[in-house]
Amino acid sequence: MVRFLPALLTLLLTTFGGPTWANPITLTDSDDWRYRATIGMFAAARTNGDVTVAGNTAALDMNLRDALEHLDFTATGRFEAWHGRLGLIAEGHYIGLSESATVSSGPAAGRAVEVESTQSWLGLLVGYRAISGEMSNGRPYAFDVQGGARYNRLTQSAVGSGGLLDVGGTERWWEPVVGARYAWEIADSWTGAVAVDASGFGAKGNELAWSANLAISKQFNERSSVVFGWRHYDINFETTRSDGTFGANFYSTGPFIAYAYSF
Repeated sequence: MVRFLPALLTLLLTTFGGPTWANPITLTDSDDWRYRATIGMFAAARTNGDVTVAGNTAALDMNLRDALEHLDFTATGRFEAWHGRLGLIAEGHYIGLSESATVSSGPAAGRAVEVESTQSWLGLLVGYRAISGEMSNGRPYAFDVQGGARYNRLTQSAVGSGGLLDVGGTERWWEPVVGARYAWEIADSWTGAVAVDASGFGAKGNELAWSANLAISKQFNERSSVVFGWRHYDINFETTRSDGTFGANFYSTGPFIAYAYSF
């Protein structure tokens, strides 16, 4: 089966300086700028769906072991800068996969191929802390919304033995993205967060891509934190090229871990 796994993202919870360093950025209002950079990895425990190259479709049904076996390279990062209730956010993502596959439908149905797949994006967003306060136990909570644009690059290819099949291509597009995040302080140096985002909305054939994330952040010194949790990612992309349909329609779900540094 073709294993197209886009997926890893890091969820970023942050703050900078002062006596409130144990709180994430979304729980702190300040007239000073606060910054946080995060890098991490998402490991899909399950990926299911299908991908299509030049009208040739192969089904996805991959577990965590498969994902780790066929992962060539992956990197993801996010940077947030906040001043008062306003924030600027940049996020980047890259993943590359390659493996043997069998075409399930299309002109080359039943043929064994080598599939390579890479996906990357760069997002630029503005954030706004809409609500903040204290829970009944006196610990802070906050809710922020985000919106902006995301630049995507998706490359896929399928090459059969003996040169009987050699197809592929690259699609690039801009799309709108919106998101929301609720964060709360669980205990001293521990923070929880629930975040969702959605993008595409029909741009360049991406009908909808969305994700939902549950994260816990543990701050272990004034500047450094480890973030871990669970992520679900879903994409429904399809466009028509000169050689046929080119698309990805699948979901990935699994744990993630990230390192965050404030400065």
